[in-house]
Amino acid sequence: MALASCGADTSDAGSSDQASIVGLIEIKGDSPNALNDYNNGAQLAVDNVNASGGVLGKPLKYERIPASVTDPQAARTAYLKAVDENPSAIIGFPGGGSLEALTRDVDAAAIPMVHISSDGKLARGAESGSEWLFSINPDDTARATNAVALARKLGGKRIGIVATDETFGRVSTTNSIDAIEAAGLELGTVRYVPPTATDLTGTILDMRDSDVILSWTFPNVLALQLNQMNQNGIQTPVISGNSGPLVVAGNLVDDTARRPLNAVTPCAPSIGDSAIGRTFASEYQARYGMTPTASATQVYDAVRLLAAAMEEAGTVSNHKAIAESLRSIEWDQGACASVYKSDDAQFLGHQMVAEAFAGDGSIIDRYEVAPTSER
Repeated sequence: MALASCGADTSDAGSSDQASIVGLIEIKGDSPNALNDYNNGAQLAVDNVNASGGVLGKPLKYERIPASVTDPQAARTAYLKAVDENPSAIIGFPGGGSLEALTRDVDAAAIPMVHISSDGKLARGAESGSEWLFSINPDDTARATNAVALARKLGGKRIGIVATDETFGRVSTTNSIDAIEAAGLELGTVRYVPPTATDLTGTILDMRDSDVILSWTFPNVLALQLNQMNQNGIQTPVISGNSGPLVVAGNLVDDTARRPLNAVTPCAPSIGDSAIGRTFASEYQARYGMTPTASATQVYDAVRLLAAAMEEAGTVSNHKAIAESLRSIEWDQGACASVYKSDDAQFLGHQMVAEAFAGDGSIIDRYEVAPTSER
């Protein structure tokens, strides 16, 4: 079994006859917002691919380069460093803001990239999109629409929003406001907070006029929100995105503080119906001692999907052929989505679940996301 690299010092990535993937991914210590989930998923995927024979008969190489989700210049430096390695493909960037500024660089590099953001501006044909960018997620309008549907199911009539003051937070808020209006519900208080916030008391008290709160924030901010809601005796239901599972898996809140928390995410493999997902969850738990989040699972799938696309294309070095394979492949071996298939906008995933985190946790709803051309 080939060993996957954990750092940014792999010297032989980009060999023309051996598949290589660069992960633009932070881990704990790289920034205040960073967690290990994304890289854990990538590492496990690489090891599993290599245990099954690698790609086209040779081990898959993996290199991680830390890439900021809040500093566009640092993100560009990381991206260009990845390009210099000339890998078969690139994965990463859970936040769309940093990637939006890189469209020209992505087009110039002409290397297929599977990113982890649901940012609609990165869709093929959109203002910051590229033929080389693919999202492992459904698009962000689906998350907002499904979150509002969940808010209604939880009895919400007046919906408040807490969001980090950056691209993810603002785009998610805009989409949520549109969905709230379309659903005939009332918009409550909307508050934007810094990604590095350390006190949300005022914001939380302002949310008392809402009966459900949508939280489009990074994990550190969501944890702070839940902990301070608990301290102030506020048990209003909260609906988040992928930050919800990250907060719970990272033990950033206790059982009481997480009781109001729900999340709309692409999957919850440890409690889902997929046999592939449950097998992955068991392997992940055994290796890392924690339940896999949707984020870890999506990166795990992104690596394995890229390996399958390279196998189907019959090449690890022809970037155009690998991208074409990503557009045409219909892959049913995912641990998160049951099927990955690119739509016209190059979103690959088309399902979401609603998860409640009270007690042992449960899936309380499921959503199919139509391809962008059908909406």
